[in-house]
Amino acid sequence: MHGTRFTKIYRVLCTLYSLDMMKLKFFILLFLPLFCNAQTKGTIIEELTRKTSWGGIVTIKSNPQINALIGKPSDEIDEVSVKMQGFRIQAFAGNQQRSRTEAEAIAREIKGLFPEVSTDIMYRAPTWRLRVGDFRTNEEATIFMRELKKKLPSSGREMYVVPDEIKVIL
Repeated sequence: MHGTRFTKIYRVLCTLYSLDMMKLKFFILLFLPLFCNAQTKGTIIEELTRKTSWGGIVTIKSNPQINALIGKPSDEIDEVSVKMQGFRIQAFAGNQQRSRTEAEAIAREIKGLFPEVSTDIMYRAPTWRLRVGDFRTNEEATIFMRELKKKLPSSGREMYVVPDEIKVIL
């Protein structure tokens, strides 16, 4: 790769400047570090945050998970998610002995109707809760809750939108 690049540079220089061999060798040796430096660049984040010759420093505040994806071909990137504040639907809450079983049954029913929607059963003493979906806005959660209430009218009276930490796929 470097050979063909330098060969092209050599031909261009010989053609444009009609330099003899000694002058050309001197020119190449003089500017060779510049050509090599161009080949060793890192990611855009590394380049921007590197200290410059005039002393300037750029500070970039970003998620390390996103930084790890920079420069990778899209077919090499696994599914990446981040957690953020959003909204979920609380489809069930109960503190009876059979509450866990009820929450699991409702979760199975929801997964059967909407397989792409996440369901999480959690226990915070003394209550079992079933939370559904990962919505960025209250409006998105409310629209889905209406759809869920239509499909599950028996559980609909217990459903409401709650603020919660959600998982967002990047």
